[in-house]
Amino acid sequence: MSTEVVAEKPISNDPAEPRRLGQVIATISYRLNADRIGPGELAELRRISRGELPPAFWRLYLTNDVVPPEWREPVGRPDRRVDLAWAALIRAMVQMAPNPHSFDRPFGTALAESGYSEDRFVRLLRAEGENLAREVRTAGVWLARKGVSAANWVQPARLLLGQSRNRGIQTEFTIHQLARDYFRAQATHP
Repeated sequence: MSTEVVAEKPISNDPAEPRRLGQVIATISYRLNADRIGPGELAELRRISRGELPPAFWRLYLTNDVVPPEWREPVGRPDRRVDLAWAALIRAMVQMAPNPHSFDRPFGTALAESGYSEDRFVRLLRAEGENLAREVRTAGVWLARKGVSAANWVQPARLLLGQSRNRGIQTEFTIHQLARDYFRAQATHP
């Protein structure tokens, strides 16, 4: 079993150099605003269902300034699993639109502080494949309903993109970070 994962590249001034995952997530977040993509497109992204890739997804996803080719095709060719991972992430993020991403609020911390149950959180950490996509979306819906305006979506993105390839060291590291953030916040804000 390979442990190959989608890796982040350092920021560079070379326009041909791939962007970091955080930059891509921030760009998606910026675009998830009815004033930028239109209310109909936003509604269509909210309704993405399992395995479905509607026109609004493709329009957002294939615009090079949103998700660049190196993140859509990390091995140099299209991969439906990668497309579905991005669709699951966008579907979850759009629940908190507009501007659902903030580097300053770890995802695990946002969940703990909003009262997300430990059982649900553990289910998120243990989930794989389609279950992971569902659990990430459930967390996004929870945060939106609790009035959380933004959280750091880089870790959920790493989980989903890691699952689209193979569960590897980077995925395990991300799970560890999420758990530390969640339980630290839970201990601080009982």
